Amino acid sequence: MSTAFDVACFGELLWDFYEAESKADSGGKAGDKEPIARQFRRELGGASANVAATLGRLGVKVAAIGGVGGDKLGAALDAALAAAGVETGHLVRLGAPTGITFVSLNAAGDASFLPYRGADVRLGEDDVTAAMAKARFALVSSTSMLASTRAATEKFLAAVEKAKGAIVVDLNARAHLWDDADEMRSAAKALVARAALVKGSERDLNALAGKRGMSWLDENAKHATWVLTRGENGAAAVGAHGQATAPTKRVRCLDRSGGGDAFIAGVLAVLVKAGAKPGAAEWKDAKLWTRALEVGHLLGAKAVAALGATAGLVALDDVKPRLSAPKKG
Repeated sequence: MSTAFDVACFGELLWDFYEAESKADSGGKAGDKEPIARQFRRELGGASANVAATLGRLGVKVAAIGGVGGDKLGAALDAALAAAGVETGHLVRLGAPTGITFVSLNAAGDASFLPYRGADVRLGEDDVTAAMAKARFALVSSTSMLASTRAATEKFLAAVEKAKGAIVVDLNARAHLWDDADEMRSAAKALVARAALVKGSERDLNALAGKRGMSWLDENAKHATWVLTRGENGAAAVGAHGQATAPTKRVRCLDRSGGGDAFIAGVLAVLVKAGAKPGAAEWKDAKLWTRALEVGHLLGAKAVAALGATAGLVALDDVKPRLSAPKKG
């Protein structure tokens, strides 16, 4: 297979805005009550953008594919991704504003989201080209199967399959983005049936199948390798290699919103570095999957320790050597 990229990240490309409070100068007399000014910190957002930026910083040949607006936020998003080492030639400028999401965090670092979706959910079937699909791995999530982008997603996946690339599905089940929970479940089933690798958290599986999460995977993604994240209980990879596990790296959590994206980026970086692909000997190596999980945890820990999904993933020289197996002797 002739590929242009190691990984193509398709779908959500937007900005996250974090609110902070600061006292503004009232210009009044001493002792006057000072008004509160609302200030916002802008960070890369959207699962595809987060994974792409992390992979780019690790030196992986990665492309971001999706819709942005022809506005200043779209130009800034393009520039931020390019600065992270991401190929942005397949970003599509659409006649809609660049998507944004306002993020609120509680004391435990759990995020709630107020999305204002725009170009990120407006990509059409005619916007997708075969060149976008020339990658060893193509990453998509269930949010790419929303009604407004489903035709584009399915065209992209068909092109990936034709080019003999491996489809990676990050379930990323977000019920608040769907009008109907059954529609979300149906879309997720359609995706994982085509996947070589499925990544899901306990929350994802609960949203899709309740307590039947593992049975749901067995029914709908029987031929895929599963990467399962379990919060403080570590992660597991289940597939042709058997089962590999790795404990969670414990850190003080400020913002959990990008932890899962950083994790799957680490897994993919290890697979790319090893030259692994479905059916090959490397894909069946349990030690490779253990290392992939360990790197995923390391990156996830860096992500959640900073405010912003990728803000803590800028100095990765300590991670890059761990992408490869230690040399013997």
